[in-house]
Amino acid sequence: MPTCLAPSSGLIRASAHHHSSYTRQLARNAAQNAISRWGAQTRVRRATLATAAALPVKNEDRRAHILTVLHKTTTLLPRILPPARTGINGVALQESLQFWEEILERAHTDLSLSPEKGKDRVRVVVYGLDEHSRASDLVTALLEDPFVSDDQKRILRARWETQPEGSRSVRLRYGTTASETSDIVQIQSSWLQHFGVPVEVSEYSPSSNPETAMALFAADVPIILCNPATTPLPSILPVSVNPPLPISREQTILAISSPSPTHPETRVQASAVKKFALRDDLRVLYVDPARAVHGLAQLGDGPSSPISVQRYQDDVTGSNVASITHAVKDILAGALGGGSNLSDSSRVVAVHVQTGRALVKDALLTARAVLRKVELEADAVLTGASTLRGQVEESKAKVHLAVFGPPGTDGDEIGKAVAQAKRNVQVTMDALQWYKLFWRVDDIREVVTAAVDRAWCRDLERKLVFHAGRLASLQASFKESATAFCYSFPPSSAYHSPVLHNTLERIISAPSYALSATALTAPLHTRQSQLGFPTSRLHASAQRAVITMSGSVLGGFGVAWVGWAGELGLAGGLIDVGMSMETATGVGMLGAVLGVRWAVGRWEKAKTRWWKDWDRVGEGLERDLKVTLDRTMDQHVVLVAETACTGLETIVGKRKTEVQELVDEVQSLEAELSEGNSHNS
Repeated sequence: MPTCLAPSSGLIRASAHHHSSYTRQLARNAAQNAISRWGAQTRVRRATLATAAALPVKNEDRRAHILTVLHKTTTLLPRILPPARTGINGVALQESLQFWEEILERAHTDLSLSPEKGKDRVRVVVYGLDEHSRASDLVTALLEDPFVSDDQKRILRARWETQPEGSRSVRLRYGTTASETSDIVQIQSSWLQHFGVPVEVSEYSPSSNPETAMALFAADVPIILCNPATTPLPSILPVSVNPPLPISREQTILAISSPSPTHPETRVQASAVKKFALRDDLRVLYVDPARAVHGLAQLGDGPSSPISVQRYQDDVTGSNVASITHAVKDILAGALGGGSNLSDSSRVVAVHVQTGRALVKDALLTARAVLRKVELEADAVLTGASTLRGQVEESKAKVHLAVFGPPGTDGDEIGKAVAQAKRNVQVTMDALQWYKLFWRVDDIREVVTAAVDRAWCRDLERKLVFHAGRLASLQASFKESATAFCYSFPPSSAYHSPVLHNTLERIISAPSYALSATALTAPLHTRQSQLGFPTSRLHASAQRAVITMSGSVLGGFGVAWVGWAGELGLAGGLIDVGMSMETATGVGMLGAVLGVRWAVGRWEKAKTRWWKDWDRVGEGLERDLKVTLDRTMDQHVVLVAETACTGLETIVGKRKTEVQELVDEVQSLEAELSEGNSHNS
């Protein structure tokens, strides 16, 4: 968790900058003295607590360290685990926050020093996965002494009969008198005094009740019995979910029903355990509780008979029940270490410290598993978004080929349409010869405009309308896929985003979102309208050509007439051009021809300029149509899908950043837990 140490240090350095070196030395000495006093007080406080609880300082340091890590873990888990219990929103019991809070609260109570600790005991919990696992026989075989009185045997074997109706557990303690509480059975069993520490054995009936799972996790030594014939090993290995079992814990004993450790069936079961177990050093024992109870019965029928004694020894040895006793002793010895001079309460606390460490480790492993599920969920969401985005990119890559066709020698559909239109208009333009301008000069604009209207990419326009309908269908498909993907997450999921849902609904309900039939044809009309100015200019050029030709012809005829008039003496000799009649006629005809030729050249240049404008409009049409298609795809067809993908990818990015931060915190606690264990060992 971030702290404020860095800013405070910076402020201290800034304020001390103007002090003398002597003042800084005094401050440094005062800080060192304060740290020394704090360390001494801490050591005194720990020593006082250790003395009050009769704990050695080493064990007290270990207990304090586990309490510290336990507190940090309890603070971290609400940020990782879901709060719901099993069956709610599909949350498993072992992954629920309430489950671990209750278990860690029990561990904290066990590790807290109080006067009541003198009554505390090491908890050994025996649990059978089903009624065929013979958990009751195992408890009887462990706790019943061969030569105990019949009353003690009857109390032990009738332990469930004394419990209230519907009880799921029975607790057994060592005692010579009857217990004051109905759920505790006190018996005189040497097994309960065999380990040098007060032991309480709790036997639980097969159940999926959360209390049973909590008791198993909170136990100092969980003993789980499994009959592979009725409960297949793959159903509990590597992880048991219903009910959750602490199988992978170092202090757990997994007892598997087997005729004997050397039986061929045992080797098959051992191979299965090795295949499915998470840890190679899983504490697995193969026992036959029913055979051990049968041996006790043989001895009870004839305790003085050598045959009965031999059968008892054979059955007890063949049942391998004694291996459980050895395993429990090893587990407790690992917690107690060399503390042979400790009091009973100190030994119990030492065992609880080992259990607390195991619980913190299990909680952190569960947090890791939950974070891993979150990472896998994020990867699945990212995969779904990538798949949808891939479909979007694929459709955008294929749409140009589908709408405009493959480029050929004549270009794509746009180039072919413009070329065909040019050929159609060419007929009209070729018909507008210079000599026809005299009687059609006022109709040039209308004739050319009408020709362009008839020929301007009509087939291409119909194709674009057809493809607009296909794009509308594609738009609906992407919209359904994107909305279905976004709404597929349950309300409890981090990827159920009302903000994203509202954004998608706003886009879909916008009037501009719907794709019309003319979505792709706008550039056709826009570019066609751009031919209006060149056509008007062509019309003006035709008018100027007619005027020029008419003026040239009339001027030529005028010069020729003036030459004739002067030669013939018309107009009383007032007109005289100084040329002969033949010369005047030639000059007039030459002027007329030159004027007509110049006007025809200007007209042809005007038509050539109009065709250049046509080519520029055609090239712009190709660009505009492709840009319009891209814009239609981005702003209409795939807009919802891309918005959904971007929104989910943003959520995934934030989620992965949060998960990585939590993973780092879990790793830090695991390192702190391991470091403390290595230092205290």
